[in-house]
Amino acid sequence: MTGQKIISDTITELKVSVEIPREEYDNQFNNELTSIAKTAKLDGFRQGKVPSSVLKKKYEAQCHQKSISALIDFHTQKINLEKKLDLIDSPSVKLLETPTKDKNLSFEITFNKMPEIKIKEINKMRISIPEVDIVDQDIDNVINNIRKQNTIWSDSANPAQSGDKIVVDYEGKIDGKDFKNNKQDDFTFTINDTVKGDPATVALFKEFSIQCLNKKVDDIAEVSNDMPKDFPDKDLAGKTVNYKLVIKKISNGKLPNLDKDFFAQLGITTEDLNEFKDNVKNHMQFELKDKMVSKKYGLVNEQLVDFFSFNPPESMVKKHQLELEQQYAALKSSDENIDDKIHEIASKRVKLNIIYIKLAKEVNTNITDQEAIDFCNEQSPSFRQFYGEKLKKDKSSTLLDVKNKMVENSIVEYAIKMSDTTLIKRTFSEVMDEQ
Repeated sequence: MTGQKIISDTITELKVSVEIPREEYDNQFNNELTSIAKTAKLDGFRQGKVPSSVLKKKYEAQCHQKSISALIDFHTQKINLEKKLDLIDSPSVKLLETPTKDKNLSFEITFNKMPEIKIKEINKMRISIPEVDIVDQDIDNVINNIRKQNTIWSDSANPAQSGDKIVVDYEGKIDGKDFKNNKQDDFTFTINDTVKGDPATVALFKEFSIQCLNKKVDDIAEVSNDMPKDFPDKDLAGKTVNYKLVIKKISNGKLPNLDKDFFAQLGITTEDLNEFKDNVKNHMQFELKDKMVSKKYGLVNEQLVDFFSFNPPESMVKKHQLELEQQYAALKSSDENIDDKIHEIASKRVKLNIIYIKLAKEVNTNITDQEAIDFCNEQSPSFRQFYGEKLKKDKSSTLLDVKNKMVENSIVEYAIKMSDTTLIKRTFSEVMDEQ
């Protein structure tokens, strides 16, 4: 008789050890051998007439492996049905002993139970979603940025002014000593240009602009910059870095005219400014759509994890944690709290995956190939190009990837629809500039 022993049974996990008696294994082995005997073809024997001793000698290893797999599958399903388990994923099996003359087949099965999640209570979850209308000023701002990106530069011997492009060689020191990556040649920046990035980067560029203003080629500028105490690089955090800049080149910029030549340079064939603006607006709408999808994912996922309170199975968290530890291995030496942070990230991701599994039952997951192709065709040009190339190489797996993305999008939209949602008016630039 098969022996079963419950190792642990918690809200999130059932772990059972199973021992299969020799008789049950032998019966399964003989069944596998009989199945092979019906179709086996060996030289010197007619099909189906190969002696059992000959078959066993040739197919023993194969029957052995298939018997183990069949018995594990059978008893895993049997326990699942008997316990009426609602599982998160497929059970995992750890083989303890393979069957021999002296030992019985034994293995350990771990069932990850679906936590009790009251999905219908999602209507109590509060979430704020940006609402954006693209207005004429937004279009003008984008066009101005496009013109700035295509500025026509010419060398200047005059003192540097706001908007000039500067090329410098710089070297930084802390207490008169070098540090890693402390120097760079031909570093280029634009005086008083808007810089995006972390506070330390923004502050450094601002100081570079201040100290280089009104300087000429070959002049030296000195910059002192206090690094934040929480700066990721511990060798720089809280330190004062003194930079010496040698100005090598100053360039004045002229914005291109809004004419047919400039439009053609951007791939738009027209002489009409309004038609050009319509093209720009169309591109902005695609960009905004992509940004809003990403934004909604972030906002919804954060709220789902905070709103639904439950503990995910620790075995799933540990598995994901091991994967993350390889990804963040480089941070081990610089962050003493990295292990706790990785565990927290792993726990949140596993928890979110479980919530998605529950929410997937509320949306359409039966997506046809044509619906997936239509979805791709409705996306931004970059999206269409990316997935168009992937479809040519591997249509099957690419369509599956697109379908999964569509299901995820549907889950996010369902969460927004069913929750207590507030729309917050935002401008195009506010949403697009957010990290």
